[in-house]
Amino acid sequence: MLVYPERMRQHIPLLLVLISAVLAVAAYMQAIDYPFISDDTVYITKRLEDLQFTRLWQLFIEPYNAFSEILPLRDISYWLDLTLFGWNPLEFRMHNILLYLLCLPLVYLATTEVWKYFRPEDRGVKYAAAIVTALFAIHSAHVEAVVWISGRKDILAGVFSLLALWLSMRARREPGLSPRYAAAALVALLAAILSKAVAVAVAPVIALLWILFRKDISTPHHTTPHHTIQVLLWPLACLFLAACMATFFSANSAVKLPFYFGTEAVTRTLAIFGWMARLAISPESRHFIYPVLDDPRLFIMVAVGLVVLLSAMIGMALVFRKRSLAGFALLAFALFCLPYAQLLPFSTPSLVADRFLFLAVWPVMLLLVSLAWRLSWKMRNAVMLAVAIAIGFQTAVRPGDWRSGETLTHADFSSYPWYYYIATQKIMFSLWPQGAYGEAGKVIDGIADADFRKLTTELSRAHQMVRSNSGSADELREVMGTLWGLGAILNNPPDRAKWNPPLTYVWRGFKENILTDEWMALSDRFPADAAVQYNAGIWLLSNDRYQEAVPQLRMAAESPTLPEYMRGTVYKNFGLALSGVGDIGGAEKLLGAALEQSPPDMRASCMLADIYRQANQLAESARAGTICNRTRNEQAGNSDKWQYSH
Repeated sequence: MLVYPERMRQHIPLLLVLISAVLAVAAYMQAIDYPFISDDTVYITKRLEDLQFTRLWQLFIEPYNAFSEILPLRDISYWLDLTLFGWNPLEFRMHNILLYLLCLPLVYLATTEVWKYFRPEDRGVKYAAAIVTALFAIHSAHVEAVVWISGRKDILAGVFSLLALWLSMRARREPGLSPRYAAAALVALLAAILSKAVAVAVAPVIALLWILFRKDISTPHHTTPHHTIQVLLWPLACLFLAACMATFFSANSAVKLPFYFGTEAVTRTLAIFGWMARLAISPESRHFIYPVLDDPRLFIMVAVGLVVLLSAMIGMALVFRKRSLAGFALLAFALFCLPYAQLLPFSTPSLVADRFLFLAVWPVMLLLVSLAWRLSWKMRNAVMLAVAIAIGFQTAVRPGDWRSGETLTHADFSSYPWYYYIATQKIMFSLWPQGAYGEAGKVIDGIADADFRKLTTELSRAHQMVRSNSGSADELREVMGTLWGLGAILNNPPDRAKWNPPLTYVWRGFKENILTDEWMALSDRFPADAAVQYNAGIWLLSNDRYQEAVPQLRMAAESPTLPEYMRGTVYKNFGLALSGVGDIGGAEKLLGAALEQSPPDMRASCMLADIYRQANQLAESARAGTICNRTRNEQAGNSDKWQYSH
């Protein structure tokens, strides 16, 4: 009679994990039919769709997206979806959900091994692992990674990272490490890094575990020096692999920012750690963008971040002094957050994001359960149930915000209407398309940052001018002057942009995208106006967008209204654009024509010298170079701008 209840009790952990998985999937299924959002169409490209199976190896050596990211396993998964299902977001999201479900047994297995290692005397390991897995499954920080198709890299890296952690624990042997499991752990780690570069943070956690294993086997009398050296080589190999991959990704990163050495950089890092800890344990509403450095409570988050780092140091000391599960969890959390701490600055719209916590949630839940395990079973269950309800509520409601980019922005704006990034997103992608300039003005007035309030006011005025002017010479001259004035402002970001990556991201986006859109809109409205086409073209040239500049400059060069005094300069810039797209013959012809005009633009001779040198026409290059050197100082102050429309 006692056998049946005992069997039932053995299945309670599995049932708990299953219930949590069903609840999570039910929440995510709300968003299954939502469209592609934001970066989805940047990562999932026509170029990727056209890639043949036999050419998939190219994903390992070159980017197939506008962000220049080389993440081959992520891109292969996208390619597979495109090949099997086409451009249907439902299948992409279903793929995300399936990968997420694959994470759950790996969380359970990794937790079981870690718990048994640090608390070998505890017989409740299955229940503890099940509770950790259940809390992981319903954690609201995972909504962004699962519902947003662009979060695929976070889930995929999470799958391989958890697999690597489990294999690294399974590698423990007496005495030494199992070469088979250790090598498999390194392969899984490599797969995680090829899914998302920040998975390099898993390497020091694995190395730490293997060093602890070496510490355990260094005392028995039967252990030989060969065994201890062999065990030490594996963590070194793990760290070396991570270092090599980190160097590769850092060298090929398109979003790197210059280093800034100052107290603000320290404050930034501490604030990031504070926010990551807050988002890992807080039941607050979830958002896409968080105002980390502009939050009025910044000093509190800096203090929390300092506590996190000090706790991680204490955790390391505890781990090496004795087998401390809490110490391991504290240290692992800090290490998983480290790649996002802006120690190597990178451009980002938000210094923290829910998807950044995908793996870091695991050690936090491990820490909470390990601390609660000291309570009586009734109190423990009550605490865990309260935590589950608190973090699970947002998982149930948050997917609804992903219906569209507008609803996503609205959810952020409702909580942070004063934050410049969120306010400008609402203005530019919600209010401007509706022509609601009055409402946009009210939003602008609520922006707390004075620099952005002034800049956004000017951008809003320019946006309205571009779409409402009649095309008279005076109005076109005024609107082009306004656009060039904005360009001058955007070429000189505030000093705090040196240490504020989101500000740099937005400022650069205004210059390279928003202001460019205004020039293109003006160009589309007045295709026959040579001055408009020309000015739009040289703005594109100033941002190295040669392909887009070519048609604008061609229309200007071929316009019958082009004044004689501007022909040399127009031809010179048209030649520069053609050179940028690889049309060397066309560029040479136009640069030569620029020198034949009256007046000529002698700066074309400098460009010709470069073209001739590349073509190995050394004599012609020398002649053009001589002319270039003679006239360089004479025309150094020449302007390419031309703002007279008729």
